[in-house]
Amino acid sequence: MAGKKSKAAKAGTAAGLAARGIDFAKRVDWPAVWLRAQWLTHHTKRLYNNLSEAERKEFMQLVVPTKDHKVIPRTDRGRVQELVTKAFTGSTRK
Repeated sequence: MAGKKSKAAKAGTAAGLAARGIDFAKRVDWPAVWLRAQWLTHHTKRLYNNLSEAERKEFMQLVVPTKDHKVIPRTDRGRVQELVTKAFTGSTRK
């Protein structure tokens, strides 16, 4: 039975993981995390409010990486720029 761990060994492993998690949580800059979460929420609302449903769907199809396209293809970058401008300002620049 060389592959089995005792209950004490499993408990020690769990305690070690918990201790590392607590140490990590102490090092995180929580105010910065909070500010970034607020920023993301605000801009997500702008994206939702300023783009139509069809534009949001198109935006997601353009910016989410796929197996074939890891980055936004050069031919689609102008359209992505238009959608981002509209999302942030509420109108498109011509």
